[in-house]
Amino acid sequence: MKRRQLLKLLPTTGAILALQPALSRAESEFERYKRQQQAGVDKIKNEWKRYRKNYLLAYRDYKRKIGAVWADPELSNRTEWVEYGDNLKTKRVMDFKSNEVRISFANTEDARLSEDAIRKEFEKVIRATIGDSYRKDPVLTQATGKKAPQAPESVSQIRQDEIRALLAKAKRQQQKTRKGDVVTVTIPLKADAVPQRARSYLPTVKQAANKWSVPVPLVLAIMQTESSFNPMARSHIPAFGLMQIVPTSAGRDASKHAYGKERLLSGRELFQPKTNIELGCAYLNLLDKRYLKAIKDPKSRLYCAIAAYNTGAGNVARAFTGNTSVSSAAKKINRMTPPQVYAHLRKNLKYEEARNYLYKVTKAMPAYQA
Repeated sequence: MKRRQLLKLLPTTGAILALQPALSRAESEFERYKRQQQAGVDKIKNEWKRYRKNYLLAYRDYKRKIGAVWADPELSNRTEWVEYGDNLKTKRVMDFKSNEVRISFANTEDARLSEDAIRKEFEKVIRATIGDSYRKDPVLTQATGKKAPQAPESVSQIRQDEIRALLAKAKRQQQKTRKGDVVTVTIPLKADAVPQRARSYLPTVKQAANKWSVPVPLVLAIMQTESSFNPMARSHIPAFGLMQIVPTSAGRDASKHAYGKERLLSGRELFQPKTNIELGCAYLNLLDKRYLKAIKDPKSRLYCAIAAYNTGAGNVARAFTGNTSVSSAAKKINRMTPPQVYAHLRKNLKYEEARNYLYKVTKAMPAYQA
């Protein structure tokens, strides 16, 4: 090719110079996009740090106040919903795991405690709604500074004749403590209370499970294991609600998967059963369809997803290979039978809690098959 012909094929200097602002602009826009993305991540992290700090401060402050009246301060946890009266001298506990209500009266004697006083406190427990309980909870309201929305869901719906029958089985116990005498009344609930609680959430579970292609028995078994169907469940991390969503980990991943955008969800939102179950199902779908998709056998993948729900996909991979690469672990898992995968997880998951969690969920699932 002649030199003149070659020059004709090359862009002119002016054209090259004209491209430079466009390239510079493209780089600038890309950098701006990256900064905006990072700013969004940093904002969520900072919001979580503030929220967790406020939550833990509120928790310690309230526990200190309770400690002025009670020798053994007790606050709500994963399976117990604990409330105190305005003067802190009355404690109401709905124990979802033991399937009973405990009402304790500080600085009082058994002889002075009337049946009417017990009945009134018992009714406060069984008639409570999630919204009411949130608004009365000093830890949660102080941590967020926001009022909870009205919520129609209640712990249970019991008729007056049923209340009388349950109170007839109540047992009293008086105990001397360094803070004074405490009388505790334990009221056992009906034997079918746990299935009833599960049934009350079934429409919401079915809707979310079908949307996210997750087995209904798996969702119910996780709810039973995580919270015993306590809608106000919380842990020290903190994690919130029926399926124990941690705002900064599963909550972020699930919110992005469900809503298309990462969000920091507070206890105020995660205590709402519909939101909690939706995000729990979205996270299970994420584990099954994305994080653990390289595992070919559905049952092996199910066992890994259950373990990962508790301890993370990286820790599941670590149980097989010693590192957090799921793709590397999948190669080993795919050479194993499902029973071998289950046995390996039960033996090699790093944390005992995760090992027990896998056992509890898989054991609970058959009861919900119907």
